[in-house]
Amino acid sequence: MRLLWALVLLPAAWSQSEGLTPRWEIEAAAVELAENVETIQKILEQVRPKEWIQDGAPDVYLSQYDEVLKDVDYLGRSANALERFPARLSVVVDTFLWLDRSHSMVGSLGEGVRKYQNSAIADLLDSARSRNDGVMDKLKDYMRQLAVHTEAEWNVANDEAQRCRAELMSKPK
Repeated sequence: MRLLWALVLLPAAWSQSEGLTPRWEIEAAAVELAENVETIQKILEQVRPKEWIQDGAPDVYLSQYDEVLKDVDYLGRSANALERFPARLSVVVDTFLWLDRSHSMVGSLGEGVRKYQNSAIADLLDSARSRNDGVMDKLKDYMRQLAVHTEAEWNVANDEAQRCRAELMSKPK
C-alpha cells in the first residue's frame, strides 16, 4: 500500500518542489512546433533543387532535399505525439532528436537555396526554422526534468519493493 501512495504522491510533490514544467506548457510548445513545421513545409514546396543541378549545383542537394522533407514530416508527427503524450519520456526524446536533426538539415538546405535559388526564400526558411529555437530549449530542459523525475519514481518503487521483499523474507514460514 505504501508503494501505491508513494507512486501517486511523488509526481505531485516532484512537480511542486523541483519545477517540472507543467503539462499544458509542453502541449502548447508541441502545438507551436507543429504549426512551425507546417510553415516550413509550405516554404519547402517552393524549393527547386532539380533546377539548381541544371545550373551547376552538386547532385547531393537532391537527396538532401528529400531527406529534409522526410525529417520535417517525422518532426510534425512527433510534435503531434508530444501534444497527446507529453509525459512520455520516449516521445519527448524522439521529438527533440527530430527537431535537432531537422533544424540542422533545414539550415544546410537553406544555404543551398540562398546560393542557387533565391535569398528571399532562404530568409523565409531561416526565419521559420529559428521560430523553433525556443521550443528546442524548452524541450531540452523538459527532457532533463522528465528523465530525473522518472528516475526518482523508479528509485522510490525499487526502494519500496526491496523493503517489502526484506519484510517478506524476515517472516517465518
